[in-house]
Amino acid sequence: MRVWRTIAVGALLLIIAGGFWLRWKAGEPRRFALQTLGQLDAALRTGNSADLLKLICTPAAIQGRTAPEQAQFLTKALADEISPEGLVVLQRQGTFGPLTNVFPAEAEKWAKQAGVRAEDCVAFKLERRGLCAEVVLAQDSALRTPHSPSRIVRCNHVRQMAMNSNHE
Repeated sequence: MRVWRTIAVGALLLIIAGGFWLRWKAGEPRRFALQTLGQLDAALRTGNSADLLKLICTPAAIQGRTAPEQAQFLTKALADEISPEGLVVLQRQGTFGPLTNVFPAEAEKWAKQAGVRAEDCVAFKLERRGLCAEVVLAQDSALRTPHSPSRIVRCNHVRQMAMNSNHE
């Protein structure tokens, strides 16, 4: 009888551990996306142009410019769009999933502008007080490791989410 109880407890512990492992694995795309956004924020704050250019899907409108010109444009365009505090709010409260689910009306247009497939993108969305944070990242099977981050397609209003959270 004691042997069966030990086996049952062991099996229950394995099932619980397996459930935690599956949940942790399922959260990898979200964690990797947040890690990439943290790298973007760090690149912007430190002025690291090389990292910035590696992290962004360069818009078609500036692809013909030199790397320093591209970095300067992207730094100016994104400087007020992201912050560590905004990332915390997005992480805690933002909706995350495939781009085509999170932004179904805009998915194809945004992906096409960046030269990627909508099916290869994930997105965060957080709406507050009439403002919507939009973050889109292009991924593929070769990019889903911490050492090869996703590339950012779109990043709007993340910083403002932190500002709005102080008043709620």
